[in-house]
Amino acid sequence: MATKKNLTVPQNGTQPAEVKTPMDNMISGAAPKKLTNKRPTSFSLDPELLIQFKAGCVHQGRPMSSVIEELMLQFINQQ
Repeated sequence: MATKKNLTVPQNGTQPAEVKTPMDNMISGAAPKKLTNKRPTSFSLDPELLIQFKAGCVHQGRPMSSVIEELMLQFINQQ
């Protein structure tokens, strides 16, 4: 019969050292999350096309989401 082994659980790094209260967060000056009415989206793209698109957005200094929204509006308005 197999011998019983003791299970050890690491104690460091598994939980925050302290749990902050909402009041602590207000006092610390942490930036609040931006409220937005936008939804995350997921779809599949050609990897090489995505790399080129990301590079183009970086070159223009624009977020990818704003460029995609612009392209979507152009597509809708063409109809």
